[in-house]
Amino acid sequence: MKTSHTVRALWRSAALLVVLSLPLSAHIELVTVPKSQAVELTIYNSADITMVKESRALTFKKGVNTIQFSWAGTLIDPTSLRLTFLDHKGDLTLRDTSFPPGRNDALQWNIDSSLSGSAKIEISYFTSGITWNADYTAMTNPKETSMSLDGFIRVINNSGEDYPNAKVRLVVGTVNLVEDIAGLAQGQWRYKDLKEDNRHQVRDTFRKKMKRAERPMAAAAEEPEAMPAPAPKEIIKEGLSEYFLFTIEGKETIPNGWHKRLKAFNAKDIDVKVIYRASDRATYGAVHKYYEFRNVKGKNSDPKTSLGVSPLPDGTVHIFVENKKHDLSYQGSVAMKYIATGDKIKLDAGLTREVVLRTFLRDFKRYGFKTDTRYDKTYWVKEWTDEFYYEHELENTLDRSVHVEIERTFPSVFLPGDISFKYEKVDMYTMKFFPELDSREKKKIPYTIKIEHKE
Repeated sequence: MKTSHTVRALWRSAALLVVLSLPLSAHIELVTVPKSQAVELTIYNSADITMVKESRALTFKKGVNTIQFSWAGTLIDPTSLRLTFLDHKGDLTLRDTSFPPGRNDALQWNIDSSLSGSAKIEISYFTSGITWNADYTAMTNPKETSMSLDGFIRVINNSGEDYPNAKVRLVVGTVNLVEDIAGLAQGQWRYKDLKEDNRHQVRDTFRKKMKRAERPMAAAAEEPEAMPAPAPKEIIKEGLSEYFLFTIEGKETIPNGWHKRLKAFNAKDIDVKVIYRASDRATYGAVHKYYEFRNVKGKNSDPKTSLGVSPLPDGTVHIFVENKKHDLSYQGSVAMKYIATGDKIKLDAGLTREVVLRTFLRDFKRYGFKTDTRYDKTYWVKEWTDEFYYEHELENTLDRSVHVEIERTFPSVFLPGDISFKYEKVDMYTMKFFPELDSREKKKIPYTIKIEHKE
């Protein structure tokens, strides 16, 4: 907790004040509120934005009560601050919002109360500085036909604020922000000087997008405190239209500067296919090793640990191969983009020497000359044809068969030689070859490129 600020946020420290509104010349009574009963964080990874919701029990007196809220030193978006009464709604009315003179990091809610006693309130807002990311560890069997995949979630808090005993939810999906929350929070404006339309535009546009990822806090506030479980935290996954929600089991205390790694799933016995690709466009002609599998549920698999239950967020995949002696060989780190449920995953492990591609120019021929005369009666060549005779040589250095794909872009007419495997025309200038090589096999791909020149 932080005590260096004059008045801290309602749920961040014990400095939220309930002030009995009296004449200006009178003494103002300050009452320290108790600890929060429930905190909930909904964190997006596609934008630097988090919704914070917290409930507290406050003691009200009949008449006008004033609650002062400060966001100094944090990345809270003040335009999104919202006060809600969770009970005794007929006895409590938010009269207005005022601002302490000379400050742009605090506000006061003036509340009319016919109640003398305790009531629950909720304050919600958006903040930046809380992020999460995903990373994965993939391990294949020696033949690289089967794979296990562990998924992890890392939550990082650099918001300037501590969040004790919080329910954490992580949202996969893309949102479009009207304003930059970090800029708003860092005092580049005065809240009371904003036009009402601008305030609504910032908070309402995003709130509409978040409704699918929100759940009422009232029920959460009633829940008794859960005992800490010795087992790893479970991450519960729910579909929400274009969003997907990961809820971390139990509650986490998230101090400022904190980060923690949580296991999301552990999928085993995934069918994987290794393909060696060379492409003039994608790999600049070099051979790269790809691992391919689908984000689908495996047979007889546990839905809590299986693929195919949810999309896979952007993240880094660390790939290892286990050999026959159970030693691990590191294949590399691959940046993986968002993968929807059911989609194919293609992991480019980078340049490899397991399959070697060599290219030779075997022959060249120029013919079909046509000439014309210039004004001075001299001759010049206006048409001719060039033919280049190429040969690709593929070598498989492994003791098992492999699948290879070669995509080549040619400047003119492609004429195949004696090719014994499948190939196809992708577009006017691109061909794709699909050879399969046995253990330690070499294979050749002969072809001719015919270029007709016309001046």
